[in-house]
Amino acid sequence: MEQSIVVYAVSDMTGETVTRIVRAASAQFAAGHIRIKVLSNATSAEQIVDFIQQQGDDRGPCAVFHTILAKRTRKDLRNALQTLRIPSIDLLGSTAHVMADLLGEKPQETPGLTIEDGVEPEVYDLEVEP
Repeated sequence: MEQSIVVYAVSDMTGETVTRIVRAASAQFAAGHIRIKVLSNATSAEQIVDFIQQQGDDRGPCAVFHTILAKRTRKDLRNALQTLRIPSIDLLGSTAHVMADLLGEKPQETPGLTIEDGVEPEVYDLEVEP
């Protein structure tokens, strides 16, 4: 029998950003091996963990990927998931933390900002010779 997993894509807003990233990663695996459950408008670690635990028999191997901005909620979630031995990845907070360290300032931690609110990237195609 082939392995099947559940991935919880968790956000403190709509879940669009985390869902896009998780869907992109899921494309690398055979159809039917991954179920993605999007939890939007999450306000606390307890709320997220309660939802996961209520999944009952559905709760086989799983992981949590999230774009939670509030530092306290991220910490509480990480601790709760470690206790439950559920792997998790902080997709947005870790990235913002590195940028904050380099800039020497705190991120806004404003839910609802989107990719369009960010800096326009400079794109370089490395297959094209300089």
